[in-house]
Amino acid sequence: MSYAARHERVSALFRALAAPLRLAIVELLIVHHQLHVHEIVEATGAPQTLTSQHLRILRDAQLVERAQDGRSIVYRLTDPEIAGLVAAAVRLFGDLP
Repeated sequence: MSYAARHERVSALFRALAAPLRLAIVELLIVHHQLHVHEIVEATGAPQTLTSQHLRILRDAQLVERAQDGRSIVYRLTDPEIAGLVAAAVRLFGDLP
């Protein structure tokens, strides 16, 4: 992968994490490993449509993946390294809860 391509991927990753709601979703998935959409909605207090939009952005950035669980969808992180990245960034401003 060229430097330019790698830098574009890294930039896309940080853009995906830039929104507070998306960061909150990722932190929830770090703690719980996988969650149904309704659980993410309940935990964040954000409307379901807004949560789904942010989950799509996280999916497009390949940070989360979804799987069918009966009639529901569950989300999980695509790579455990994402947890370390987010934890390091959050530590800059205080500990994770």
